[in-house]
Amino acid sequence: MRRLRTYSYKQRSILILLPLMLLAISTWSLNEQITPQLTPAFREVLLLSARIFFPGLFAIAVAFMLPTFDRTLQIVSVCLAYVFAVMVLPSYSPNVLMNPIICVLAAVSTLLAMLPYPVRFEENFINQTSHVMWALSLVALLPICTIIAMILVLRQMDTFILYTFDELFGQSFLSVIYVPLYLLLQALGFHELVGDLLTLRYQNNVVTAFVNSIVVINLFALPATLFTRSLFTKGYVRLFLTMLMAISILTNSIGSCLSLSLLLLLIFYPGSFALLLLSSMICYTLSYFLQVQPMTVVSNLYRPDIRLSEVTFSYSNSVITVLECFAIFIPVILVLLSMWIRRERTLDRRRKWRSINTGYTVNASSSLELRLLALLRALGGISNIVDVAEDGNWLYVQVASHDEVSLTSLNSLLPEKPLIDRINKLYLCEIGDESHFMHQRLSKLIANPFGESEYEVQLSTPFEIHPMEYDKANPTELALFKRQQHANAVS
Repeated sequence: MRRLRTYSYKQRSILILLPLMLLAISTWSLNEQITPQLTPAFREVLLLSARIFFPGLFAIAVAFMLPTFDRTLQIVSVCLAYVFAVMVLPSYSPNVLMNPIICVLAAVSTLLAMLPYPVRFEENFINQTSHVMWALSLVALLPICTIIAMILVLRQMDTFILYTFDELFGQSFLSVIYVPLYLLLQALGFHELVGDLLTLRYQNNVVTAFVNSIVVINLFALPATLFTRSLFTKGYVRLFLTMLMAISILTNSIGSCLSLSLLLLLIFYPGSFALLLLSSMICYTLSYFLQVQPMTVVSNLYRPDIRLSEVTFSYSNSVITVLECFAIFIPVILVLLSMWIRRERTLDRRRKWRSINTGYTVNASSSLELRLLALLRALGGISNIVDVAEDGNWLYVQVASHDEVSLTSLNSLLPEKPLIDRINKLYLCEIGDESHFMHQRLSKLIANPFGESEYEVQLSTPFEIHPMEYDKANPTELALFKRQQHANAVS
């Protein structure tokens, strides 16, 4: 029963992508080219209503994804918190309703107070009532605390940007820091400040590199990151990331949808989000030094959406094509590298816990024989050792496969960490004065891997086995022979 309930929650996680598609469909439907009969004022009202309603529906979908002790109370709490945030936050920033990500965070924070709790059948009504009152008080406090915390963080980031965006810092290569700051603020729905400062103060390569890096990251690098990350997941998570990748490709020109996609990546996969920020800095560097022409103007940079008709996808320009290709391949390489490092750490951690559970306590101060056996085990056994060489206090060991080697065990056996040449599959281990002993023993074991003896023992000449005499006698002679044997035994 518990497995079925868990599987149902996994299926519900796909529901949080539905509001993104509905928001994208409503935005496309309200385009001037699709519905020219609408007046501009009425179109703005409908767009604003869609930008407020569908993020709230996203918060409700997240609520359905999490367990609770009272589903009705949970949904009502999320709705009230979202309405409260929508009514309060415009006093802080009038443009918050164009991208109400903080309102979504304030509404989702109430889910922490509605998580299920262990209830015993003999629990009385007073204890249940006190728990419900405590949950309601948290529902009232958590959105307020979330809004205050987010406002403080945003103010500090705005202050940092205002004080550092000067002639010395802003016009140098150090301005690369503003690209990840913009993406982080875009995930929270407050990214207009950086664009405004760039437009007002600078008209040089800094602005061009900044705009180009933001465009290629949102249009190319984000789907590539989601797709590569989905290759290292299983089941419903792979389906979720694949659908999110498809939605990001379709909706990367809509500011609210893009902010929600970045927010999902930031919350569920912060490591991949950090790699996306690193990719943005690399793309900024390429655009800055290659002097790529601007792909669009700053005023078109997600205010609140980006008009793709005004973005230059000039494939005849080889420099822009190179930048777009790098925006795709850089996050792929970074994600692959990070997953390989994570795999190596996981293997070392498993080996370490396996050694602890089995009582593996051999270290650098143990006897030589024990250290030799432990060294063989850490290197993957005799079959994994290809060659051994000695150079003073150092021992050079060439292995057949790196996967069989336990770096955790090697580090515990050696006074210093071994030096690794992964191309030649060589491990340089500083043994100390016992390196000669280790080299001799390992060399003999490698030269004789199957425990064969160096000296051959000659077998004796096999003797012939002849049949007994009575086997060829007839039955009468055989009976007489047995009778004589019996008489001799009696006498």
